[in-house]
Amino acid sequence: MRIAALILWLSAALLSAAEPAPHAIRIVADGFEASERDIAKVCLSAASELQKWSPGLPFENVVVVKGTKGPITLFKRNDQKEIVVRLDTRKTFWSQYAYQFAHELGHIHCGFRDGPPENLWFEESVCETASLFCLRAMAATWKTNPPYPHWASYAPSLRGYADDINAKRTYKAEAEQKGLPKFYRDHEAEFRATPTDRELNGAVALFLLKYLEEKPTRWAAFRWLNATARPKDESFKDYLQRWEQNTPAEHKDSVRGIQKLFGF
Repeated sequence: MRIAALILWLSAALLSAAEPAPHAIRIVADGFEASERDIAKVCLSAASELQKWSPGLPFENVVVVKGTKGPITLFKRNDQKEIVVRLDTRKTFWSQYAYQFAHELGHIHCGFRDGPPENLWFEESVCETASLFCLRAMAATWKTNPPYPHWASYAPSLRGYADDINAKRTYKAEAEQKGLPKFYRDHEAEFRATPTDRELNGAVALFLLKYLEEKPTRWAAFRWLNATARPKDESFKDYLQRWEQNTPAEHKDSVRGIQKLFGF
């Protein structure tokens, strides 16, 4: 392995001693039209905003490569036993890198696994929330502690990117008018049939974002979202109850709070 590639393995040395060790993130910059180091800095920044709220939890090694059909996390690991994350962005669109990477990191944090799709929409909504949460948190962090000093001026762009996404949500007005329980019930069939509908998931993310920003330590509970396999045709209520059962006692209240958000 080239020395430059070795340097790009991100380790705890890149963070202060008071912060938890980050994910191991390796960057393959081919096709991005940006430097490996800069891409790594953005991905590490996004990762640290989630990981700081889940101390002591295990994390996986990740390799980031260029994709052309939208961002995705592959179920099958590569020959180096790394989780492969494809990002479909380029050049120096750092907000888009952060948005896409945080979404895929959300899947990794949730212990993503293949299975029946009926309730996958919830994980997708969580990952959409992770994108917004990380962008907004990064914006605050970069004001005083950016990856490079000259990137501090980019902090408002990170927040603006997240705010623009929220403002343009197709179902924003309907979701806010109805509240999450009724919005979910009215669109339940759509959620279960099309779990990757970004606009529907984005409406749910509006509520989850508020819940998680209110108390970010709630992020820790999502590590057990996929602790056991999803049964086919499982109801969403049973899905949440199974998650609660699999979650350690100190994090069960966070899951119960999600149940209450949906009116269960």
